[in-house]
Amino acid sequence: MSTVAKVFVVLNFLLAALFLGSAAAVLGHSDNWKKRYEALQDSSNKEIGQLKADVAAREGQITKLQGDKNTAEGERSKARQEADTLKTQNESILKAYNELNSSMAAATRANQVAQATIQQSRDLVNELQKERQTLIDNLTKANEEKIAAVKMQNQLELNVADLSAQQKSTEAKLSESELKLQRTTFELESIKRANPGIGAGSEQPWQTAKVLAADNEANIVVISIGSEDGVKAGFRYTVSRGNQYVATIEITTVNAKQSAGRVVNNMRKGPVAPGDDVMTASNR
Repeated sequence: MSTVAKVFVVLNFLLAALFLGSAAAVLGHSDNWKKRYEALQDSSNKEIGQLKADVAAREGQITKLQGDKNTAEGERSKARQEADTLKTQNESILKAYNELNSSMAAATRANQVAQATIQQSRDLVNELQKERQTLIDNLTKANEEKIAAVKMQNQLELNVADLSAQQKSTEAKLSESELKLQRTTFELESIKRANPGIGAGSEQPWQTAKVLAADNEANIVVISIGSEDGVKAGFRYTVSRGNQYVATIEITTVNAKQSAGRVVNNMRKGPVAPGDDVMTASNR
């Protein structure tokens, strides 16, 4: 029972006592005040007893309520602790949830990047496949062109072989003609040497000399006879080395003791060299 309830009980008790005192004073003037007083006393005692019983019951209820209150406060403290624990757990769960959301957002972005990368890789693979197909087509075309080129090369090699054979045959004929020309030239020169009078009435007399100097790159040949020997510009002379024909020269410059000319015909027997023999060309 609370303090206010106790105060109310005490006031009731005092009011009852005051009431009984007043009643006794009133009844004292009457003849039966004693009986009434006793009756009131009995009634008051009963009421007081009842009030005491009620007070005891109330106090029991108060004690029970106090126990219930203490129990409720314990439970409330326990509940508060549990609430604090749940709050802490909730905060931890909320933090973990936020971290999970952040992780999921990062995973989503990573997934988007991965999907974009996969798409780019697919596009690159498609492009590489196209380029590979193009390369295969180009390779096939190149192989076809190579086969055609090989066939053409084989045909050209056959043609070259035929031309080489023809060239060898021509060179053999040319060599044979050169030999015949050389033999004829030397036979004619031998005849002229044996018969100096032959050709004396011609414009270019029969003459012999030696090669004094030769610059084959500049195509200049200097011989040992000049204007005192009757040499004139335009005269032609045969150059020989032993019994081998070397070249034919044509005089371009004439001095008193020597003349210079240029090679007009070389039969591939080597360059003109100092010391080679010079004689009047037979076809002059």
